[in-house]
Amino acid sequence: MPTGGALVVRQNKNWVFIVGNYTVTYDQFLELGYKLLHKIKSKKDEYKAILCPLRGGFFVSYFMSEHLKLPIIYLEISSYAGKDQREFKIGIKPDLEGGKFLLCDDIYDSGNTIKKIYSMYPDIEFDTICLISKIKDAEVIYAALVEDQWVDFFWEVM
Repeated sequence: MPTGGALVVRQNKNWVFIVGNYTVTYDQFLELGYKLLHKIKSKKDEYKAILCPLRGGFFVSYFMSEHLKLPIIYLEISSYAGKDQREFKIGIKPDLEGGKFLLCDDIYDSGNTIKKIYSMYPDIEFDTICLISKIKDAEVIYAALVEDQWVDFFWEVM
């Protein structure tokens, strides 16, 4: 699965552990997307909609929406300028009312974005999925685990 010299160290049916810098290709995105879909599809009827943090969550949210037949609600939030973290910038902030939402993002890095979203909606219940996590014990559902390396996705390097 990895590109750019990365090495798969351990793989099982639930996650992949990757060492080294790499870019997630479109085919790898599909592989990881289907792994996530398999983990959550039985809970589809619990979700009111998908909450999509723009821009990183766009492709994951769209993939899940197509397969789960759920609407997408967009949240514009950013904490990165290139590879540097900064204060959060929030643009579009939808009003969420009651119910449970599926929060879809591309990567769980420090966890700051997900925690910020939770704090913005303290009365809303979320299941959160990410293609990649950099933290093994993250409180999100993820398809691949990486060490402390920068990850690019195909939509960032087109």
